[in-house]
Amino acid sequence: ADSSSGNLLDLSPAPSSASLSHCSLAGMGSTATLGPLPTFQFRPRHGSPDWRRLSAVDVERVASELDVVALQEHLGHVTFCSAERLLCPHCRGPADPLLLKLVRLAQLSIEYLLHCQEHLGAQLQGREQALRAADTRLEEVGKEVAQRAQEMKLLKEECRRRKKMISTQQMMLEARASYHQCQFCDKAFMNYSFLQSHMQRRHKEESHTEQKKKAQTDKLQDEIDKLKEQLQLTKSLLEAEQQAHMARFSKVVYIKEEEITLLYPKGVL
Repeated sequence: ADSSSGNLLDLSPAPSSASLSHCSLAGMGSTATLGPLPTFQFRPRHGSPDWRRLSAVDVERVASELDVVALQEHLGHVTFCSAERLLCPHCRGPADPLLLKLVRLAQLSIEYLLHCQEHLGAQLQGREQALRAADTRLEEVGKEVAQRAQEMKLLKEECRRRKKMISTQQMMLEARASYHQCQFCDKAFMNYSFLQSHMQRRHKEESHTEQKKKAQTDKLQDEIDKLKEQLQLTKSLLEAEQQAHMARFSKVVYIKEEEITLLYPKGVL
């Protein structure tokens, strides 16, 4: 039990088969109605009051000092003792029935209030758990909202970049100006030096690789050009040699014809 707040849940009765639907506080000056209560049954009373223990309690001090601990120490004894056999301290006769009824009603009221207190404590614990779960969910939603906000910010920046790029391209098309397009991305530049700077900043490795490929291609092209020149030279030499050979052959044929003419004059054959 929490002595500072007056919670006396450790003295509440165990549930039984009887059922009560609502806890009315009209007897305490309130018309409020609580929710459904669990099953409840009044416990039986056993044992006579401990008059020596009760006589040691200073009720005025307890009331003036709000000594809840003292009330808690005597709560179980006062609530669950049997007052049926109370005797008058003067005549030793049976106590006044109306006084017995008052004590009995006070005991039942205390027991019922303890049961209500236990029920309210359980409800409060459930509400606290639900509140903690809601706080956890709220924190998760907050993180998700922050993540979505960051994504939205990035998307807005990307949209602004795209709009700027489209606007630049439209200006180029409208002015029909020549521009230099980056071969590795979608950016274009009005000046070739800007393109070179962009290549050095953004595509240095690609540019280096491309330059190596270009150098290899240029080298291969030079070798091809040299081979073509050598082939053309060889072709020219072959043609010259063929023409010279044909000239020599023609000359030999002419000489042979002359010799034949000298040896066999016309008309002899």
